[in-house]
Amino acid sequence: MKVSPLDVRGHWVVVTGASSGLGREMATQLVKEHGANVVAVARRRDRLEALAQELHDGTTRVHPIVADLAKSADVARVFSEAVAVGEVRGAVLNAGVTYYGHTLDQDMPSFDNLLATNVTALVHLCQSFSKYFVHKKNSGGVLLISSMAGFAPLPYQAAYAATKAFVTSYGRSLAYELKGKGPSVSVFAPGGIATEMLELSGLSRKFSAGDVGIMSADECARIALEGFKKRRVLTVPGASNKLMAAGMKLAPNGVLMPAIARIYEGSLPEPKQDQ
Repeated sequence: MKVSPLDVRGHWVVVTGASSGLGREMATQLVKEHGANVVAVARRRDRLEALAQELHDGTTRVHPIVADLAKSADVARVFSEAVAVGEVRGAVLNAGVTYYGHTLDQDMPSFDNLLATNVTALVHLCQSFSKYFVHKKNSGGVLLISSMAGFAPLPYQAAYAATKAFVTSYGRSLAYELKGKGPSVSVFAPGGIATEMLELSGLSRKFSAGDVGIMSADECARIALEGFKKRRVLTVPGASNKLMAAGMKLAPNGVLMPAIARIYEGSLPEPKQDQ
């Protein structure tokens, strides 16, 4: 059965993590190139307000919601406030955090924040919006932003990779369950993106824009939204990333993990000393 493309023009689309990087670029393209109204969600009020001002053109609207998705009350509020603004047609669940370094050095508050943001909030919002789309019978769609990091164990980003493996598996499974019920679930799994996450995580010590596998946020956003609108279950952007993703799936872990570790080694922070 042929599936109709997702039509977001003139409709509301929620974008989490919209204040910077890939999320900001997707929100911008949704408004400027796809004619959507955007509910922009992020922690930083000043950046959200600047984005809303930048995208205001008299025909489309941007509704900012300041929220920390590591907090369950904020997650519930995002859904209730978004659907109160108007009928939502799409949800782009992009918010995420990483930890780069020696795994034993990650303290539990940092891990709890990572798990709550990357997994718990995403599942809550994905389920809430999927049920909403089924109830509304509006054939909406959810886009989950995962990562190629979820295709194999990733030394020195162990927790992050594990959460992204969950996101990819969860999204693809739910997409199957929702066949024929109206809404779609799509997963976008990019490699490295030249955003401030590289700086904040410390990964910029090793990777930078222009490196193989590092794509611009603009290019990634365009490919992600194309897959979203075409309701593709899984999209990996770029020929080199597709090749690496295939290798990550096929290579034995005993070969793959030392190779990945060597890429990161030399740019790692010094391990913490036991007190």
